[in-house]
Amino acid sequence: MITCITAFIPVKATQLDIEYFRLNNQLPSTSIQCITQDKEGLIWFGTNEWAAWYDGYTLQKLSTAELHNNLSKKIYCLQNDKYDNMWIGTANGAYRYNKKNGLVEQYRPDPDNKLDKSKIIYSIALSPDKQIYLGTRNGVFTYNENKNSLELFPLFAHHKEFNEAIKSERIAKKIYFDKMGLLWIGTEGNGLVMINIKEQSQSHYKFDPNNINSIPSNFIQNIYEDRFGNLWIATSEGFALYKREQDCFVSYQSTGIKRLVTSVVDDGNKSLIIGTDNGIAIYERTKHIVDWLQNNPTNNLNSLLSNNVSTLYKDRSGVIWIGTSNGVCKLSEKGNIYLFKNIPGDEHSLSHNTILFMQADSHRNGIWLGTGAQGIDFFDMDNQIFSHYNLPPINNNLPQSNRNHILTGLLTKEGKLILGTTSALLSFDPQNKTFQTLAFPPEHQPLKEVYALCESSDGNLWISVLDKGLYMYNAKQDKLTHILLKETPEDKPDIFTNIKIIAEDENHDIWMAFHQGGIACYNTQSGKTKFYTQENTHGLLPDNLIWGIQNLNHNRLGIATASGITFFDLKNRKFILDKKINKIINGAVTSILQEKNGKIWLGSERGIFSVLPSPNNDIIRYSEMDGLQGNIFFYQVKAQLGPYLFFGGDNGFNVIDTQKNIKYTYIPIPAITSIRNGNKLFRIQELDSEKNIPLLKLTTEDKDCIINVSNFSYIKEWRNRFQYQIMPYDTTWYWIDFGKNSIKLPALSSGKYTLLLRSSNTEGKWSNEKEVLKIDITSIWTTIALVTLLLIITLLATFYLLNLKYPKFYKKYNKFKNKNTTKTLKIPQPNIILPKLPDNKTRKIIDALISSMENDHIYTNKRLNKAQLATLINLSESQLSQILKEFFGKGFNDFVNYYRVEAVKRKLQAPQYREYTLLGIGDECGFNSKTSFYRVFKEMTGITPTEYIEQINKDRKQE
Repeated sequence: MITCITAFIPVKATQLDIEYFRLNNQLPSTSIQCITQDKEGLIWFGTNEWAAWYDGYTLQKLSTAELHNNLSKKIYCLQNDKYDNMWIGTANGAYRYNKKNGLVEQYRPDPDNKLDKSKIIYSIALSPDKQIYLGTRNGVFTYNENKNSLELFPLFAHHKEFNEAIKSERIAKKIYFDKMGLLWIGTEGNGLVMINIKEQSQSHYKFDPNNINSIPSNFIQNIYEDRFGNLWIATSEGFALYKREQDCFVSYQSTGIKRLVTSVVDDGNKSLIIGTDNGIAIYERTKHIVDWLQNNPTNNLNSLLSNNVSTLYKDRSGVIWIGTSNGVCKLSEKGNIYLFKNIPGDEHSLSHNTILFMQADSHRNGIWLGTGAQGIDFFDMDNQIFSHYNLPPINNNLPQSNRNHILTGLLTKEGKLILGTTSALLSFDPQNKTFQTLAFPPEHQPLKEVYALCESSDGNLWISVLDKGLYMYNAKQDKLTHILLKETPEDKPDIFTNIKIIAEDENHDIWMAFHQGGIACYNTQSGKTKFYTQENTHGLLPDNLIWGIQNLNHNRLGIATASGITFFDLKNRKFILDKKINKIINGAVTSILQEKNGKIWLGSERGIFSVLPSPNNDIIRYSEMDGLQGNIFFYQVKAQLGPYLFFGGDNGFNVIDTQKNIKYTYIPIPAITSIRNGNKLFRIQELDSEKNIPLLKLTTEDKDCIINVSNFSYIKEWRNRFQYQIMPYDTTWYWIDFGKNSIKLPALSSGKYTLLLRSSNTEGKWSNEKEVLKIDITSIWTTIALVTLLLIITLLATFYLLNLKYPKFYKKYNKFKNKNTTKTLKIPQPNIILPKLPDNKTRKIIDALISSMENDHIYTNKRLNKAQLATLINLSESQLSQILKEFFGKGFNDFVNYYRVEAVKRKLQAPQYREYTLLGIGDECGFNSKTSFYRVFKEMTGITPTEYIEQINKDRKQE
């Protein structure tokens, strides 16, 4: 006897990422029985309450409207046939869904015998010659296409009469065709049967307690062949490998998996993924190590929805789908984005989730973080723990949270941390863990409200103080100098004393970003300042609100603005704007970092973007679904430490490991899934075709045609991208927005068109362009004109014939017509000039705009900009500007400031605000500084806030 033995030492392996299926709540039931993928690429789910399919964007339930009342909704299996029909196995027969006509047809081996056990369909398989086989509770059947009926397969047991003692031999719990064409049938209690259909022979394998080479159990749950041709058998007592050459089995119970195994799949790397009734086991085949993924009720991080795993399925894009008794999960390789945030009760976690600055410390291999209310933290990259340091009580009148409020921070070349706070400028020595208040000569007064810091290459410290402007501290001379920027515009001098960002370029010039005032370059040698705004750069600086300035390779600066990113060529002294990038970002960029290979990473208010320098500028967007702390990232909250990039916001921070190279080799194949024309929705299979390409027939009156597409790549599918071109109408490729999959056809004139589509997967790997749709548009007016002309000709011919036969008819008709002809009276209209009235669509936009101010009070957001407001009400910035101009007679700043001033006036009159300071009220209402508050208030009311209070007090006394 040949003995097949393998030894195992179960130890912990590397975990994979578990992702919850985002549409679990839309499934017919969260109790999942089976999952498969059809030829088109759709993912199908069989549940306890019927079936549904998923295209990467939407979930569609299979209708049961036309089925009879005795439908059994619990699904045991799903199988796609050669025509892309879906076969569904239930307790009351098999159903076949025809995707072309949308019909569902029922099949039962013995439809007249209601007690026949063969109506219970446990498993369906497609043979190498594309025939449908069905495993039932009473035998195996095949589908006869010519007769459109099921026929008994004679090489497996079938009972015409019920026999309890030997019932297990007829129960085909799982049927499976291997790559050699052999049919394997797993029974429920009678072991495993292998049938060679060509030779009309079979082999029978059963559990034998005296034979270590037998299968672990006679109750077979599943059969799976991996990419190496190994056949794995899942049983009620673990799983085993079939050795073809020795014709024996190797049991894997020594791995610790001795219970019910429901399914097995190959991860495409080195491991087998094994579904059990106690979670998922990951078996690494070369090292014989096992790791478990299970449900963790106390922590959803990498936790299964349920330990009861009913099915596993690996789709063509490489995703492993997990069906459980509580919904669907997906399993994929661990990503390169990590999240760190405050964990209540864990003193080694981040102290506060709101982060206001970051500084990389390469000597200590960590990151310094300034938090919103808990002082500073140091993140140790080696141990991945946090140390916390509270600021000293500079102003004892302030509460602890205000004393620990950091505005900005800088790690100097000497290794000291300079901190700007609301009360003073502090120095922190990480070595001694001591704080010191900095006061510079000649005044030796602490600098308050420091918003930006920069250490230049010559060792000078550049400081921005709110409402005072720019200072430079020369450490060698121990001297603080107030830098008065030359050529400062006289109309708004306060803007240039409100500096938010300071940076030094490669030429050793100092760059500054002003609050809503553009940027400036200060030449340290000549003392001259060059100002740049959206206006004087003719839009090459896309916005005057600047959030970041970053040195990039090739002697460039990257400038983050409220309307995207732009670049400044330091050698040629000019801006370079890539409108394509900003169109895709569609909002504010708050921070910029760059890898050594040139890839640019952008923190934004819509997640994180990576931009790969190439002719196509491939752009990938990462969102909360990728594990980000949120979609909004703060300015100044970014750092780079070796290959690691750091971005933060108000819910912690993310670390991106750029060394971890995740390669998804699947090349997506774009296709149309459905089309909505007005109120009618139909699948692509319903269309006629032209040269094997679907043909859509429309008229010029069809103005609301939406085409839905997919590329059936399900690895983080929200990052898939699409480009399309309608030939010969378009001359360039157009992008579909992030996370979207719909194309709205433009108003096309009559003619023939072709829709071209291409797509990328989650890592930006693009497909070739593909013709996906022919479009034939006819003019409805041409048809109407032809019909009208035909009617006129018919009427004229009729009148001509009548006149020939009845010549007096025309005379009577003309007399009657002239008698009943009335003169048209001109009624004078009143000379009233009406204001421009909005249409219904514009009315809704205006209502949303007003509601955002009056109900949501978004004007209190100090960082509110035009791009944010436009995004909130689903408009472009130009559309928002047009509506504000036409219907409000205001620009964006005046519109927002109007509500801020009105809010200030209300609070000044309210009794509960009498103890508040003017600056406190202005701050609550959205004003960023004292200067801008006073200036705007006076512009709006004609008096200062102080004069307004005096007027209120005077009115109260008179009352």
